[in-house]
Amino acid sequence: MTNHFNRHIEGIDLDFWHNLIESRGEFVTLNKGDFVCRFGKRTNKVGYVMSGYLIYTIEGFNRIGGFTFPGALFGDYPNCLHNLPARFDIAAGRKTEVWLMDATILESLYDSDPEINHHVHQFAQSAYNSLIDRYCSLLAGTPSERYQSLISQYPQLEQDLPQNEIAKYLQITPTHLSRIKKELLGKFL
Repeated sequence: MTNHFNRHIEGIDLDFWHNLIESRGEFVTLNKGDFVCRFGKRTNKVGYVMSGYLIYTIEGFNRIGGFTFPGALFGDYPNCLHNLPARFDIAAGRKTEVWLMDATILESLYDSDPEINHHVHQFAQSAYNSLIDRYCSLLAGTPSERYQSLISQYPQLEQDLPQNEIAKYLQITPTHLSRIKKELLGKFL
């Protein structure tokens, strides 16, 4: 099994999801800061990232809850199925290409198609496990431990993301992240 940053896609058939979204959706290019959905506003969008990345935040909080990188699915699930208000913002971190689909059609599809129902069930389990992993990592580790774990598992993040976004994802300030990195560098010199 591949170790994806977006763990919610591990163990699911991405080709199935990409084909479904492409067959019923549209290809969209977002500029940095463009929103897919906004906190408190109704959302019905689900999709996947082709290039670039998306950031999950809540307006007014200086924290990042997650990122979605190429190949990974995104959406405010299950709220997007019912066009309910979003629980967070999803915005482009830089120029980002995505496939978007109206998620409200999914429920009728998986009610009528056992194969789609199976894929939705797999996705829901994988997404739940990913959420629990994220929650446990925030509770169990110090900021330094969380940073070391993140970078050891996903070293490319240091090149792909601005440091302030990594700090916000770790739930610390950029200054705190700089101190952690300086301390760790001192241990290796």
